[in-house]
Amino acid sequence: MERREKARVGIIGASSIVEIAHFPAIKEAPRAELISICDIDRERAEKAATKQGVKSFYTDYRQMLDKEKLDLVIIATPNKFHYEQAIDAAEAGINAIVEKPLAGTNREAWEIVDAFKKRNLKLMVGCNQRFWLQHEWGEKLIRDGVIGKAIMGRSSLHEDWSLYQSRVAYTKFRYDPKLAAGAALYDIGAHRIDLLRWLMGSEAKRVVGTAKRVVAPESLTKTDDVVWILIEFENGSSGCVSCNRFSPIVSNITEIYGTEGTMFLSSEIFGPFQNVPLAIYTNKDYSWETLPDVIKKWRYPHSFWPDDVMAKTLSKEWVCICPPREWSYTRMIKYQIGCIFEDKEPKMTSGEDGAKAIEIMCAVIKSMETGGWVDLPLKEEVVPPYYEPQRR
Repeated sequence: MERREKARVGIIGASSIVEIAHFPAIKEAPRAELISICDIDRERAEKAATKQGVKSFYTDYRQMLDKEKLDLVIIATPNKFHYEQAIDAAEAGINAIVEKPLAGTNREAWEIVDAFKKRNLKLMVGCNQRFWLQHEWGEKLIRDGVIGKAIMGRSSLHEDWSLYQSRVAYTKFRYDPKLAAGAALYDIGAHRIDLLRWLMGSEAKRVVGTAKRVVAPESLTKTDDVVWILIEFENGSSGCVSCNRFSPIVSNITEIYGTEGTMFLSSEIFGPFQNVPLAIYTNKDYSWETLPDVIKKWRYPHSFWPDDVMAKTLSKEWVCICPPREWSYTRMIKYQIGCIFEDKEPKMTSGEDGAKAIEIMCAVIKSMETGGWVDLPLKEEVVPPYYEPQRR
């Protein structure tokens, strides 16, 4: 990129996630400068630009891509439009963060990935869950073998529609499968599928699952509000993802069971049975000197016991860890801008990661059609019910 102190950032879609997450995150990222905002609703675009102190706003994103000399564009529109907007950004030579899910179908997702690869541009998917420090620390502990080989994993997120979808007019696209492709599966499931893939450290080999409308009346939506997914990974491990759109209070948990230990993680919210963001138990025979620093800081002080006693007690208790509560979206945007300035691939949540999550979502759709397991990668495009794919 051209040498300058700050990356010029544009946003397509002045949506609820932008107000809640991206605007505050950009302000907190010292090397990011918000240059322009685009939304098809002129009043909304102008209002957002005024509120954020941005001089230019557009109703046509192509004009923004053409005129503003952006280094990074954040695409936060309804899922249906990610495909065309992302490829147009790539063709304009602009790096991107595409809000999850990356696309509506597996074909759309991989064509987006290919468009950015072809031009050597940086593509990230807005799966901010990886950027919670407890998840990042947990993933490193798993890779370092603290719990042995990860054999079983589960990740769940449950939250009611009414938390913000029904209260914010311009986020109601999530009720419409023509625009969203899915709800519990494509909205919150996108996060948990991605998180579980990453923590388990293996690619999905085959999938079986359901995504059904069980609670919501058909007069409100035809899309899914209950999701169960079983995943068999290539290394022989297995995982489960569950999500719903009716739970009156948010709950979430991620559990990783290894041959020599167990790990529990939580992100947005904690409850009476999960009151810390990261808890780990290990059976491995660590001495105080060999214990990973992240765990060592949250154990009782070394001076309380002699070395031989400490070594024997390390594997007898849960260690509860509370990382700093840093906003995951800020860390995500800082990371992508760092990759742009340093010309590095954004491996934390890459375009390929986004496409592989879509493959699993589409496999769930196909699984409901076939009534059984679906092998990955998919050999054909799978289109969710009612969804209307874009074509170029």
